[in-house]
Amino acid sequence: MKAEEAGDVTAALAAFEEAVEIPGPYTEEIREIIDDYYKALDTVEEKKNPWSLRFLGDIGFYGLHYNEYGGVEKVSETGGDVFFSLTPFVDYSSGDWIHSFGLGFSGDWFVANDDMPVLDTNDWNISVGLEYSLVGKSLMVDVGADIKVVEGAYVSPNFYAWVERDFYRFEKQRVGAAVWGYYDPDGPLSFALYGSWHRTVPYGLNGSAYVGARFEADSAVDFVKFVETYKNTVEDSENEGNVEQWNSYWGGSNPMYGNWQNPMQVCLETYGPECYNWNIGKIDSMYWAQRNAPQNSESTADVSIPKYYAKWFGPTLRSQVSYKFKRNITVEARLNLFYGFVLDGPDSDYEKMGKFSGVWGTMLYWKPNALTLYLGAEQFYKHYSLPKYYVGIYPRNTILTELKVGFKWEI
Repeated sequence: MKAEEAGDVTAALAAFEEAVEIPGPYTEEIREIIDDYYKALDTVEEKKNPWSLRFLGDIGFYGLHYNEYGGVEKVSETGGDVFFSLTPFVDYSSGDWIHSFGLGFSGDWFVANDDMPVLDTNDWNISVGLEYSLVGKSLMVDVGADIKVVEGAYVSPNFYAWVERDFYRFEKQRVGAAVWGYYDPDGPLSFALYGSWHRTVPYGLNGSAYVGARFEADSAVDFVKFVETYKNTVEDSENEGNVEQWNSYWGGSNPMYGNWQNPMQVCLETYGPECYNWNIGKIDSMYWAQRNAPQNSESTADVSIPKYYAKWFGPTLRSQVSYKFKRNITVEARLNLFYGFVLDGPDSDYEKMGKFSGVWGTMLYWKPNALTLYLGAEQFYKHYSLPKYYVGIYPRNTILTELKVGFKWEI
């Protein structure tokens, strides 16, 4: 009250904001006083230029370690990623609303990745993104598009949207709902609906949680059709050597009953590292095929790999908790989970699959000035419950571990 009587608006507002964090009989009255202050300040701000410019940047190094196991030969790979991003924003304030327009540039330069064929990193990629956000007292909208250019002139666009609305506020918390969507023409297409909760304070314990349901459509190989088409093509070409070779690879004419191996592994054992130059990549974000079967001097068969968009649905969680110290140090942890059931797959065996994916990690931030230094670790885990037919085609488990160090800035 002394600061208010002295006319020191900044000190008075800071004192009221500290007081409102202490539960008591005058909490609501203090909150009304704070609202009156901000309304008065908004009136003053309206006389100022509503336009402003800011820059967000990030430079970091990520150490990468990838593991793949369960039903296939175990894989363990290590490499690194030098990451950068720079996004200038133009902000426009109008009453209770802030409009932001951003043009972002980001890229990755992968180092020590010669022995990372399964993780399949290129030497570099660059992305250009457009973003628009609208922020009000109880509504937030964020939409955007990114275009990624990968080494080899491959262009990959994607689009995203996030809408969140607060319905109820009490003390330091707010409760609402959110909708999220993501689309990549090569897969996946994702959509989720959440109930949301937030706790926000200047210092101390903060947290957020989103609980809901998620739909996902991702590219998958119609493997049964591929096997049948390949065998028929080889037989039609009367290439008996390839038929015998095929049967030896897959344990007989029906692979479901044979002791068959992963196609990529078979290729490596037969033709060596040259397989990495053929179109054998990852489908369903996991393994081995993209658009065309490998063409080589040993085979006259030319068979396109049939693609299918498998559809998944299940419960999902996004959560984050952090503690901010008064010395501008913040410790943060997050946990994202999803379990998917197949709604529609390329065959009846595929539809028996289950997919569990999780992202978890912890970060340490120190913000001495406009720079924010960070250090942390994050893991991306995926587990497939596989029916017998698909054992050996997809790995049951994959884990990507990232060790992160770098700095961000906002000016």
